[in-house]
Amino acid sequence: MENEEIRNDDYISNLIRQTPLDCPADDFVDRIMAAIQTEPLVVSERKTFLPYIKSTLPYAALVIFCLLIFATSDLPFMNGIHGKGYIMNEIMPYIGTLIASLKAAFASKYVTWGLLVGIAGGLLFLVDRFLSRRTAF
Repeated sequence: MENEEIRNDDYISNLIRQTPLDCPADDFVDRIMAAIQTEPLVVSERKTFLPYIKSTLPYAALVIFCLLIFATSDLPFMNGIHGKGYIMNEIMPYIGTLIASLKAAFASKYVTWGLLVGIAGGLLFLVDRFLSRRTAF
């Protein structure tokens, strides 16, 4: 309805004039509370670790069984896997080269200062988050 139509309707105009603007009707709260529908409370179920452990036990037993079979059998494709000599002669030189390159990178003053500034800034941020009451979001 438009404003003029509301003023022309006698019933509505009488209601508007009779109802004080500073307080609602006497049964206002009762009518609002009656219109509110109650909803059932949904409680999330908290699961313990026990069901997860029980569900992974068969898979862990299967993996252990397969490892036991492979370790005790003489399958032909396992003849290509080398023992301790392969690790010491082939893999350790690569690891040594990687460690030497990391040592050379951290020997630079630019990297050292960058790490120091980054660590100091991170510690200041953590102290600020610990001491302030602001939320993270």
